Amino acid sequence: MAASLRKFRAPSAADWDTVYREGLPPWEMGIPSPALEEFLKRELIRKGSVLELGCGTGADAVLLAQKKFDVTAIDFAPTAIERARTRAQRAGARLCLVLEDVFLYNYKGATFDLVYDCGFYQYVRLWELSRLLDLLWRVTKPGSYYLSVSYCGTEEFPGLTSVTEDNIRWELGRLFELKELSTFRFYSPLQRKEIDGISALLYRPEPKRTEKQ
Repeated sequence: MAASLRKFRAPSAADWDTVYREGLPPWEMGIPSPALEEFLKRELIRKGSVLELGCGTGADAVLLAQKKFDVTAIDFAPTAIERARTRAQRAGARLCLVLEDVFLYNYKGATFDLVYDCGFYQYVRLWELSRLLDLLWRVTKPGSYYLSVSYCGTEEFPGLTSVTEDNIRWELGRLFELKELSTFRFYSPLQRKEIDGISALLYRPEPKRTEKQ
């Protein structure tokens, strides 16, 4: 698995499911992302619809649902989705969990007030950046937000490269305005160590109005 990622081959659903069946992958922290918790604490957007890309075992999706967002969370690893479903049931959280490739799922023209990911952009940008940007364009609308969380110190995460502010501005800035960039550190009880990360809050701007001549 790690070797295939280093060659920048997009892992298959079977690849990811194997990682989850063998235990918890290194990017799973067992708790909601502190960057997401801070974002929700500050109430930077009104509650509405959320699409989570690559939800894993659902810690963040469940938190969003508990905060009364209308959550659709997608992952194509069956074991991850099953664990997310169990987590949601135990928490009494209502959300839509989807077992599917985020690029192949039929969104039926739906757009979301917030698109969220933790680690998804960081992985996908290596081989599917243009495809990700196309998806983000289709599932957002003017006024939508995109919150992307990435990890630093990537020696702990096979196949990952660190995301920089320049990456975010150059890649995601093609579609969004960067509203806020933050670094964070937290203790992961599963990793048993402190983890550094970077979060980017982006906004899809309203079309500029031109004055009639």
